[in-house]
Amino acid sequence: MTEPISRLQKYSAPALEKGLDILELLSLRPGVALTHADIAKGIGRSKNEIFRMMVVLEERGYICRGEGDVFFLTPKLGELGGVRNPTGQMIDIARPLMAQLSQKIEQSNHLWVIEDSKMRVGAAASAAGSYSLALSEGVQAPVFGSSAGACFLAGLPDADARLQKLATMDEFVAAGAYAPFDKDVEDCARTDVCVLSHAENAGIVEISAPLWTKGRTKVVGALSVPMIRSGDRPNEIGAVVAALKETIEAIRAKLVLLAVFEEVI
Repeated sequence: MTEPISRLQKYSAPALEKGLDILELLSLRPGVALTHADIAKGIGRSKNEIFRMMVVLEERGYICRGEGDVFFLTPKLGELGGVRNPTGQMIDIARPLMAQLSQKIEQSNHLWVIEDSKMRVGAAASAAGSYSLALSEGVQAPVFGSSAGACFLAGLPDADARLQKLATMDEFVAAGAYAPFDKDVEDCARTDVCVLSHAENAGIVEISAPLWTKGRTKVVGALSVPMIRSGDRPNEIGAVVAALKETIEAIRAKLVLLAVFEEVI
């Protein structure tokens, strides 16, 4: 007699099952680095079977890659089980869209946020390009002089308010020294993009776009693409700017749809 098919058997989802198997295996080995081959063996699959799932889990921030192509479970699952603040929600929304951007332009990109009076990388998306520049999540940088910093200051009404904001972040800049940078800030407020040479390396150009809330009342993030400057690719910056703005609008649309930062929109 044929045994009846259970509901779980009838509605199986192989891809989801593989993803859950990977997460469960890594959760059983906290702090232990596992290679792609280790994970495949641990869940009884081939490396080819789980390749796509590993890529997706990494892009969505559930696992991270260490040196030597080993993998760890990130804190994201635990964070999802708790209350997420608006910045955390924004980062979760941005990650998959940032991954798409990196694939499109073949450059890494970073979402800068301001927390505890410091500007830091809240999310990072790496690229497969040999010459892409990547920063680790959590890295801090000064607001003054950077294209991402110009994006945040663009949300303030005037130079005095911007200088005051810098002071609250322990960045004390004289008005005379600040004035040239304020022109870049004003341009960013008008065009929604800032392209500046890196403060410490003129061979690197940083392209950033501010992430405004609804009604342009506040800048809550800055999405940046660092690039090696090249004279033989004059149209590349324009293409990156267009793709960057498209990604910013996609993130912003989801923030508005889900009422993230609703206290200021």
